[in-house]
Amino acid sequence: MRDDFRLVARIYDRIIQPKQDISWRKIICELGSTSTLLDVGGGTGRIADAMAKCFEKIVIYDISLAMIKGSKNKNGNISGICGKVENLAVENDFFDAIIMVDTLHHVENHQKAILSILHVLKPGGIFILEEPDIRKFPVKLIAVMEKLLLMRSHFLKPEVVLNWIDTKNFTVNLIEEDNNYYFIIKKIILEV
Repeated sequence: MRDDFRLVARIYDRIIQPKQDISWRKIICELGSTSTLLDVGGGTGRIADAMAKCFEKIVIYDISLAMIKGSKNKNGNISGICGKVENLAVENDFFDAIIMVDTLHHVENHQKAILSILHVLKPGGIFILEEPDIRKFPVKLIAVMEKLLLMRSHFLKPEVVLNWIDTKNFTVNLIEEDNNYYFIIKKIILEV
């Protein structure tokens, strides 16, 4: 597996500061402290650490073993799994909540990754997908920089991602904020 972050893992948290203002945090924390959270592409746990008080268990799923090893796991309820998100090694309908922050543009097969994530989300669960908005000029500069660094990044417009989500089984809200967009995707509980 190709690991674009192997070489920067040790200094990542010094370069990229943890997010202090997470606008969707309240939405995801309302699920309750007995819930489980999957942080896809969570790397060193900079977002997972901010969510630790909201969840009983958090799993960071990342392709970079070096990034997972860099997780400080300050709260003791965070564990890591190394693998490709396109082939999540987790049973279906397992997680109460899933987050994927600034990660989708790094995966090889975007659509397969999204579909894989949606399969492991429990009915009634929430998936937050946050990505830099390639329609914004500063993000275009980031995209060029990542190409120069030989990263395989490919940024997507939100409407592309929206086309992959089955609206019969999921409710979807798109929020555009500064240079990012995020989706709040909830898996519908089907009546039996």
